[in-house]
Amino acid sequence: MTVDRAALQRHWVHSHEEDAEGEMVFRPASYGFPPSRGRAALDLRADGSYTESAPGPTDRPESAEGTWKLDGDELELNAADGSRRVLEIAAAEGDRLVVRR
Repeated sequence: MTVDRAALQRHWVHSHEEDAEGEMVFRPASYGFPPSRGRAALDLRADGSYTESAPGPTDRPESAEGTWKLDGDELELNAADGSRRVLEIAAAEGDRLVVRR
């Protein structure tokens, strides 16, 4: 699958209600989400930087920053602390991003 890098450049929020086995669904931050105690988010910027946030142990958001790149259908996240994570993109539509866990 060929993924358009420009289509990924936005603030994505985890729509856990739509997750399927082995897949996580993200929607644009402007999406009408139902109430939730907290949601993970991924902000992929055009300059190759990103910010990732998720609810922490006390429900307060925790975040990390770094750089991202796209290689085919793999989204590589390189955090400032040196950690690296690769997410396989299953679908990248205008208002929906699906990654395999």
